[in-house]
Amino acid sequence: MKNIVLIGRPNVGKSSLFNALLGFRRTIVLDLPGTTMDLVRERVSWGPLTLVDSQGMLDDGDSEVLQGVLELGDAFLFVVDGQVGLTPFDQWLAKELLKSKKPTLVLVNKTDQPSALENYREFYELGFPQVAEVSAVHKRGFDGLKEWCLSQLESTTMEEEAEPIQLALVGRPNSGKSTLMNKLCRMRVSRVSPVPHTTRDTVGFEIESHGRKIKILDTAGIRRPRSKKESLEQFSIQASTRAIKDADVVFLLINCSEAITDQDMRLLSLLERQKKPTVVLLNFWDLLTGEQRRKFIGESDFARYLRRFKTQPISGKTGWNIHKLLSWVVRLNDQANKRIKTSDLNRFVKEVISRNPPPAAGSGNFNIMYASQVKTSPPTFIFFMNRKGNLPESYQRYLENQIKSRLGFQSQPIRIHFRAE
Repeated sequence: MKNIVLIGRPNVGKSSLFNALLGFRRTIVLDLPGTTMDLVRERVSWGPLTLVDSQGMLDDGDSEVLQGVLELGDAFLFVVDGQVGLTPFDQWLAKELLKSKKPTLVLVNKTDQPSALENYREFYELGFPQVAEVSAVHKRGFDGLKEWCLSQLESTTMEEEAEPIQLALVGRPNSGKSTLMNKLCRMRVSRVSPVPHTTRDTVGFEIESHGRKIKILDTAGIRRPRSKKESLEQFSIQASTRAIKDADVVFLLINCSEAITDQDMRLLSLLERQKKPTVVLLNFWDLLTGEQRRKFIGESDFARYLRRFKTQPISGKTGWNIHKLLSWVVRLNDQANKRIKTSDLNRFVKEVISRNPPPAAGSGNFNIMYASQVKTSPPTFIFFMNRKGNLPESYQRYLENQIKSRLGFQSQPIRIHFRAE
């Protein structure tokens, strides 16, 4: 699958074009230069292509970032501002793009005013054979734009590709998500900074590991906005929540060098309610002493919540234990999509209840007649009983633990429902 990268200086309308080409609002759009600070990658619905929205490039101070973008892209949409006209920054970026010798289409955006059409001719001076005018706001010029993007596929096969596993990295601000993202992708995809909320939008990047495609989503750090006017932060929270909902597997990062907060607990609760396959990553573990580690795992108020999840101590900065993580993504995704045959499930249920029958309640006994798996991701089971009423919670937990430990769902949240025949 080819990567078509939107590239240009800040505030020329790259994110507006990106969202318009996708057909939905994927990145933050504000009249504020530098709103997009990371790579945002998404497949389009109208062809086997991936669009990448890059941060605005200003000068050679962004050379390191630019080189990574130039390596990533198979072709480029070089976005310029028709109302402003040709600038030295456009000329600098054009020179770098020409060196790459990769297909590039110059898109003169914001061509809604007569002055923009007068400036249009200037952009031929950049040295590219193809220049097109578009309007992200009015979606003008999109037919030709999509046709050019699809023309880049002529040398590639059109066979259907399997959908990648969606992995979301979540956590409160400065828990180390962007550092981990870059380590997993083996390149600088997310901007790393000690300033909270440097990652403002969900950054997506696709890799291959263990024979599978994995799309890693670095979400904005989730915390409650201080006021309703914080539109940027509100959008970041919505984007992160949507990423969790759409994810196949979630890595929740906890900053072990700081005290656990209510926001950490809210995230754990959200993931538990949604039954998402989750690994809790205890980041900055290398900064703790042996005694601090023992208390964190065994004695803290937070410890009892950790027991409900798979946990893994890591150091995103040094890379310690990072090599173990992607195998967990594949394993948890496979568990979430595992389906047990009804005949096998009922043989298992018969064995389990013969060893430990349901308890009596009221005037009679509960009798589980049969069971069926009705859904995957999360695996959902219905037990059909001879009478109405609820089994004691202790027996429900017994059935859940038996299913998870003996049917291959050890680290996968499951749902169990009980229904009277």
